[in-house]
Amino acid sequence: MTYHFRKTSSVSLFLTVSLLLTLILLAQPRSAAAANLLEPSDLVGTIWLASDAHDRTTIDRHGKTSVKTGKNIYIEFLGDNTGVFTVKIHWWNVDAKINVVEYAVMVHEAENFYHYVEEDHPNDSSFPGIAASGTFRLISESEAELTQIGRLLDGSASAFVTRLQLVERAPEVPLKQSYPPSE
Repeated sequence: MTYHFRKTSSVSLFLTVSLLLTLILLAQPRSAAAANLLEPSDLVGTIWLASDAHDRTTIDRHGKTSVKTGKNIYIEFLGDNTGVFTVKIHWWNVDAKINVVEYAVMVHEAENFYHYVEEDHPNDSSFPGIAASGTFRLISESEAELTQIGRLLDGSASAFVTRLQLVERAPEVPLKQSYPPSE
């Protein structure tokens, strides 16, 4: 019986100490690295531009891999409706004569980390990119990483990762918008 009492006392002591340490850690102020670099509401009206063109990696159902190079992109935070952001994703490739505007909804999932999903593209649309979702991750107050992963119209899996810089205004795109077609 004494053994059972000591074992129970040891477990109780362990649980009490664990609980106290957890409470102490939770009471500590968050470090700057863990805090939001920008409050989510501060993103509305901001524009984030890739300083370099990004590559899109694709693999089809037969395992054939391809890389498309040379796309420019920016993302603009249009609005916030109680934590659901609306965003514009604009990408283009001058050499390929492609100028695409897409829209998405985005939510704040963790500190400095957001998840988005774009609107769908009809199968008969000849959409040239990825029907996708992705992430927007703040690296600093002026730098972010944008990832996208999804499918092309032929069903192939495709993705890219690119770095973005906070800019004052969107760049002029020297092409007529090719998708979606004007109404």
